[in-house]
Amino acid sequence: MSNEPLLSVRGLNAAVEGFQVTEDIDLDVNAGEAVGLVGRNGAGKTSTFRGIMGLTPVWSGSVMFRGEDLTSIRSELIPKRGIGYQPEDRKLFTGMTVDENFRLPIWTSGKARGIDDEDGVIESVYDVLTELDDRRNAKVQNLSGGQAKMVAIGRALALQPDLLILDEPLEGLAPVVVENLKRYIRAINDRDIAVLIAESNVTHVPEVVDRLYVIERGDIIASGDPEELAADEEIQKLMQGSGAE
Repeated sequence: MSNEPLLSVRGLNAAVEGFQVTEDIDLDVNAGEAVGLVGRNGAGKTSTFRGIMGLTPVWSGSVMFRGEDLTSIRSELIPKRGIGYQPEDRKLFTGMTVDENFRLPIWTSGKARGIDDEDGVIESVYDVLTELDDRRNAKVQNLSGGQAKMVAIGRALALQPDLLILDEPLEGLAPVVVENLKRYIRAINDRDIAVLIAESNVTHVPEVVDRLYVIERGDIIASGDPEELAADEEIQKLMQGSGAE
């Protein structure tokens, strides 16, 4: 059995509108592991994730997933390799129902992922995101903000990924909704799906991740135990800043 990480990012330099926005990002996610990436708004979390998913130009570096460098393939093929992605802005089809949003990835890419039991996969998503079970036929535009976040996560789960990347799934939600989503994320990870989660609130993540990276101005400045980093006074001060990502 290989000891190589499921995802290994090395020296990632991504660009937005011709400007470099990450500085030699190095991070790993092992199979079945939950990893956090925290940083204030504008620190480079979204740019890092978009670089991994091929949605932002990468000037240099590598993104190895199961031994394949993703920087050499088209972005639309990456979910078919086994990475689910919930973007910060969700990108949902709001005029479609919850169920249709879940099924759409299977309709377009299920064959490439070897999915032959569409209904079984969809039920497994509802088994995790239990709050959506009775909202199957509701149009997404009629959901609360927290429920819409859940739909975005569920859609990313529909292709049965080995790695789920979540970009600020807890941002801007009421405390009770945050706690529900934390429970769902833990349940996903308990299914041996690796999770890479970005948050701007460092207090949100220690309960749901095994390791933590801290990013500032596009550079990883610390990594290690989530509880220790969340309690670090310097990191707490850093996270109080703001910017535009």
